[in-house]
Amino acid sequence: MICKKCGHKIEENQKFCANCGAEIDFNSTDVIPENLRPLSPWAYFGLQILFSIPIVGFIFLIIFSCKKSNINRRNFARSYWCSLILVAVILVIYLLVFINVFQSINI
Repeated sequence: MICKKCGHKIEENQKFCANCGAEIDFNSTDVIPENLRPLSPWAYFGLQILFSIPIVGFIFLIIFSCKKSNINRRNFARSYWCSLILVAVILVIYLLVFINVFQSINI
């Protein structure tokens, strides 16, 4: 962990920072580095809406899938990619089956 006052690395069992003497509260979210902070439920909801916008959402989806600023946001964007791929595969299978059935009826 990192001290929120001086940025010095802190061991797991320390109660005070060895560099500045600040007390460490392990239950505080200030101790969690920015790239590991969890997203709120509203953030997931907002990202879901953002990614659903046709062109702009696709651009943000690419950016957030590659960006390392927040691992949780990056993982959510990557999981959204997986769901898009799954929907595309199901749609292609459905269209192939529908086309084959339609052609067999017209024969």
